[in-house]
Amino acid sequence: MKHYNIPIFLPELACPYRCVYCNQFSITGKQKLPDIQDVKTIIEQHLASFTEQDRLVEVAFFGGNFTGLPVGMQDDFLKTVQPYLEKGLVDGIRCSTRPDYIDQKRVRELKGFGMKNIELGAQSTDDTVLLKVGRGHTFKDIENASQAILAEGITLGLQMMIGLPYDSFEKDMQTASDIVRLGAKETRIYPCIVVKDTELERLYREGQYTPLPINEAVEQSAALYEYFTENGVKVLRIGLHTSEDLNGEAYVAGPYHNNFAEMVLSRVWGRKFDKIEGKSAEIVIEVPENQLNHAIGYKGENKKKLQERYKKVVIKKEGKAPLSPDRDEVAIIASASMPEQARQRLVEMGAVVWLNPSDKAYPSISAHPDIFFFCKDERHCESVICAENVDISLPEGIKVVKGVKPVGHAYPETVPYNAVGVGNMLVHNLKYTDKKILELYGKISTKTVQIDVNQGYTRCNLLALDERNFITSDLGIKKGAEMCGCNVFYVDPHQITLPGHEHGFFPGCCGLYGDTMVVCGALKHLKECKELRKFIRRNGMKIIELYDGELVDVGSLFFVRRKA
Repeated sequence: MKHYNIPIFLPELACPYRCVYCNQFSITGKQKLPDIQDVKTIIEQHLASFTEQDRLVEVAFFGGNFTGLPVGMQDDFLKTVQPYLEKGLVDGIRCSTRPDYIDQKRVRELKGFGMKNIELGAQSTDDTVLLKVGRGHTFKDIENASQAILAEGITLGLQMMIGLPYDSFEKDMQTASDIVRLGAKETRIYPCIVVKDTELERLYREGQYTPLPINEAVEQSAALYEYFTENGVKVLRIGLHTSEDLNGEAYVAGPYHNNFAEMVLSRVWGRKFDKIEGKSAEIVIEVPENQLNHAIGYKGENKKKLQERYKKVVIKKEGKAPLSPDRDEVAIIASASMPEQARQRLVEMGAVVWLNPSDKAYPSISAHPDIFFFCKDERHCESVICAENVDISLPEGIKVVKGVKPVGHAYPETVPYNAVGVGNMLVHNLKYTDKKILELYGKISTKTVQIDVNQGYTRCNLLALDERNFITSDLGIKKGAEMCGCNVFYVDPHQITLPGHEHGFFPGCCGLYGDTMVVCGALKHLKECKELRKFIRRNGMKIIELYDGELVDVGSLFFVRRKA
């Protein structure tokens, strides 16, 4: 699915502060506030230019402080988008704003207009840095605003800036860690540059501020990009937008370059190649097609560096994309009863532990991983709790905790491990949950959220993309999760095959790894296909379909990271 933003740029007229680095006109090249007719024209011109039918379209109010505009003006802009939302021409709205200019009440109102994503200009989470650059808010403001946004089920973005006055790379990494901890799913990485007619220019001219050299900015941004990717945060942008002003007299000093993002992504791959050990006559590296240029490197730098060690270097696109270019070694727990084509594709993704049918449960589910294993935080799972009577051997490097209860042949003895755990949230029919799972959640936090549902086969019926976004084939689970403020997408289970039953459940077709959802079957067989793809895409995830056939409930797929 193609993702389009329709950008509506609003100048910083609403911001009462002037950060030391800020000359908004020079950065955006925009000064005039658009009127309602301008917004309509921009939307319609963009819609007319889109060619893909399978697409996700968002109207994006950018500029820095959308909620700092008068509320009536905000509402007028948002009302202008409503007809396009109602006709299905636009799927949602996003905006950027300041952490100290938004609260729970306004977030709730924005949600009513169709706001799906809110980005906060955090820049740093270090209070000293925030004070010295004149941000006008504290880290506590960032925390409060983030919590208000997440409480309404809106996707949170937190933008950061590197190389600020009184900053350091250690502080930048702490900011990145805070961004992950606060629950952001999106970020932008901007390097601080010196712009004409700013306080930072004065500090620079007087020798009180030294901007990052571009090579250091690239290296630090690459490290941050890797960290965010590993922790499921999508990097929406690296580097400032180019403008005539920055390409002209407005730029004074600092790591500004038209190809900054390309340089960073090139370095991301270069860092991977630096870890390759040994020497030989030839090396062949396969990468996803869309990463080929980055892997070869900006101006071919990565390939040239490899050629210092190898007589022949071949970097080429791979036939089929792996889960991600930087994935850790992974073990996959899967049913041996899945269709052969799906089995073959799954083997390409990692070491597969195949579960064969047994007499421990009734035949149709006796090879299902979600009957015998509980995996917390499936997108980044590093350990499993398994049934007391599981005797299958798992690969070295996987942490395994034995449960208390054995799996029995019939319900409810089949469900002690069929729970969903994500973050501080546990969803299950709690009277049947194995003691080890309950103990795990007792140790996590006093803020653990336990959602008690009637459906004992919870994991069969529920896929947790994160703590706020779920896919289910059970209306009771849907109602319970929505009552807790979650976004839940429902898939009619009658479209899912489960041998021996009238139907299966869609979450039972699926597994999660990082930013990827792996599905046993093709989504085109669902009546909800288009909307489901949009929902998955809105949550920053991509899809791998194991084969082109019907969707088969295989008792879930569990991807578990193996530690050395």
